[in-house]
Amino acid sequence: MFASSDSKAGKARADDPDRPLDSDGTAPPAPAPSPLEHEDRAMARQFTVRCAWDEAAGVFFVHDSPVPGLATEAPTMPALLCKLPGMIRELLDLDDSAYLDIYVERVKR
Repeated sequence: MFASSDSKAGKARADDPDRPLDSDGTAPPAPAPSPLEHEDRAMARQFTVRCAWDEAAGVFFVHDSPVPGLATEAPTMPALLCKLPGMIRELLDLDDSAYLDIYVERVKR
């Protein structure tokens, strides 16, 4: 690639029209993640949810969970996985941005 003679070191031209630009037309460097963001991930709440397949109903369901009251079902495992974070945050009264590590084990019923 050829470097433009008017480009600044450490900055890139912004191709995205919605991205804010400095006065010289270059994009400022991305901000470093805040220390709190790293703390949130380090203090992530970890859960192992055991799910099973109900042949008669044709759904995957939560068989066992450390989260009190967690009970849901879905026709596919991906659909069930999409439901879990929101439900866990709601049941534990966590902020919508709370970082969760959710491990799912499929068990025989």
